[in-house]
Amino acid sequence: MNFDFSSLAKNKNMLIILLAMIVVCGGSLLGVKSMTSNFQPQTDISTTTQAPVISTTLPTTTEPITTTTEPITTTMPSTDSLITTFPVDGTTTTIPTTVPTTVPTSADNSLTFPSLQIPSTTPSSGSNGGSLLGGLAGNLKPDGTLFDQGLAGFQFNQTGNYYYTNTDPWQRALGYNELYDNAAAFTSIFIDTMRCKFRYDDKDWMIQFWKGQYGYLFVGHEIGVYYKPINRTAEHYDCVSDADSLYMEMDGLRDGEVLYTRDYGKYWWCTGFVPGKLDKFSDRSELSIDARITMKDKEMLGAFVDSLERNGMINGGDFTVKGLDVYIVW
Repeated sequence: MNFDFSSLAKNKNMLIILLAMIVVCGGSLLGVKSMTSNFQPQTDISTTTQAPVISTTLPTTTEPITTTTEPITTTMPSTDSLITTFPVDGTTTTIPTTVPTTVPTSADNSLTFPSLQIPSTTPSSGSNGGSLLGGLAGNLKPDGTLFDQGLAGFQFNQTGNYYYTNTDPWQRALGYNELYDNAAAFTSIFIDTMRCKFRYDDKDWMIQFWKGQYGYLFVGHEIGVYYKPINRTAEHYDCVSDADSLYMEMDGLRDGEVLYTRDYGKYWWCTGFVPGKLDKFSDRSELSIDARITMKDKEMLGAFVDSLERNGMINGGDFTVKGLDVYIVW
C-alpha cells in the first residue's frame, strides 16, 4: 500500500488540533461526571418552630383548715408579793398586796391580767385624815385612805369635813415669794392676803394670811409662817423649821358661819378648804379668819403687834392680846 505522505504532512496540523480537541472534550466529560457523582441535593432545612403552649386546668379541692390554739402561760419574773409604803405624819403605812408571778393568756393569745388585790381596810397611823384624791373619788375609809399624803400634799379630815395641807408637803421646799400670789389668778385662785413683816431673833419674819376662792370648787383660808436671813435682799422667804413653827388655831368662816376649825397645834402652814363658790370671785369679804397665834416671847409679841398695826389692824378691835397669845379676826 502506498501512502501519500505529502498529504499526511499537509494534514498534520489538522490531526494535532483534532487530537487536542478530543483530549479536552474527554477531560471535560470526566470532570462533569465527577461533579455530578459528588453533588448531593440539599433536601433537609433546619427550621426552629416555637412549640404550642398547652394550658391544662387541674381540678382543685378546698378543704377546711382547723387550727387548734392551746392556752399559753407566760411567766414573768417577779417577787411573790409587793409591799407598798406611804409615809404618814412621820410614820409608815404598809399595804401588803399580792401580785401573781404567772400571767395566763386566753385561747386567742390575748393576755389576761388579774386585778391587783388591795385590802379594803388600810392600816394607818390613827390620823383621821384622808386624801384629796380619795375624797373626790368617794373612796375615803374610816381609818384613812390608800394615799394618805393626798393629792398635791393635801388631806381630808372626815370629822371636820374639810381639806388641809399636811405637815411636810412638797410646797415647803419652795418657800414663799410674792410672785406666787401675783400669778395665782392665772391658776384660777382669787385671794385676799395680809403680810405681817417684822424682825426677830436676827431674822426677817413674815406671818401671812390668805382667804379666797381656790379654783372653781373650793373656798379656803391660810396662815403661813416664814423667815429669811437679814442680809438677803431678795424678798424670798423660807418656810420656818419645825423648831420655829408657831402654836396656833384657826376657824375658817363664811358670812359669820364657821366652816371648819383647825385645832390648836404647832404649824408652819395652817390651812383649810371646803367645797364652795363665792358669789363674786372679786369680792372675798364674805370670808374671814378667826385665829389665835402664840408668840415665842415678849420680844416677838411686840414685833408682831407692831406689824399688825402697820397693816391697819386695831388693837382691841381687829385683834387682842392675852399673854403671848394674839387673837385676830381678819
